[in-house]
Amino acid sequence: MMIDLENYNEQIKNEFLKTVSGGRRPHAVLIDGGTEKEREDIAYLLAKVYVCGNASDSEACNNCSSCRKADERIHPDIVKIKKPDDKKYYSKKDDVKPIVEDAYQTPNESKVRVLLITEMQLMKVDSQNVLLKILEEPPSYTVFIITAESANSIIGTVLSRVSRFRIGENNDESELSEKVLNIVKEVSSALMSSYEYDIIKALAPLDGNKQVTVDVLKALSLFIRDALTLKYNGKVLIKELENEAKSISFAFSTEALLERFDSINEFLKLTAGNPNYTLLVAHLCTKLKK
Repeated sequence: MMIDLENYNEQIKNEFLKTVSGGRRPHAVLIDGGTEKEREDIAYLLAKVYVCGNASDSEACNNCSSCRKADERIHPDIVKIKKPDDKKYYSKKDDVKPIVEDAYQTPNESKVRVLLITEMQLMKVDSQNVLLKILEEPPSYTVFIITAESANSIIGTVLSRVSRFRIGENNDESELSEKVLNIVKEVSSALMSSYEYDIIKALAPLDGNKQVTVDVLKALSLFIRDALTLKYNGKVLIKELENEAKSISFAFSTEALLERFDSINEFLKLTAGNPNYTLLVAHLCTKLKK
């Protein structure tokens, strides 16, 4: 079942080389975008570079026993972790905590052991938090490769601990409209204000407008994630709002930012139905100024 990198476009090839070129071997990589199959195929290609005993700076040799086993997806040091089919989400106790324990298992044949955590968008915030410490300080022989439909589903504190591999040109940093940027900027100022009216005024353009509401919620999610990432010296995704993200990062605790990040994404899920947008925006104001 060998997958050839040549089957992918130049953007993906370049992203792959950027991840591992020069002998770089990040201890944790997030692969997001594309289809589920593309994400998993790239994850296995990347894992093969890690376990190959004769790998160059950026390529596996494709001839050794480790490469052959990786191609057949039977290598004992590439461990695929997936959400159980009978569950909607990864269980914090039954599925996520065992990943932390598994990270301390030593490799069988290679110098490293790769834990491939698939479709992390199906892992809630409290479950993702369980992984924080092991992602920050993993054993020297353990590598994490994470796949997710979108980086937007990954909390900022996790994102700050991984190297990101994006599939496809349309990613989370796609250009935001001037209107959306201005609204997020107003919300940022309102969050720093002691007057509750300021947040109501900042979010007023959302009232009754589904598309604007969805676009702003997505941008706010990225913005709060940027603020979280800055706490760990990470890079922001919305460059135009970097100064605002720095201010929010300094003013709010990690816990407070995570609460707002979680609330924004819960409201974003509600927009998939047919909610009363006036009530939704009013409730959002309360959550953000909590």
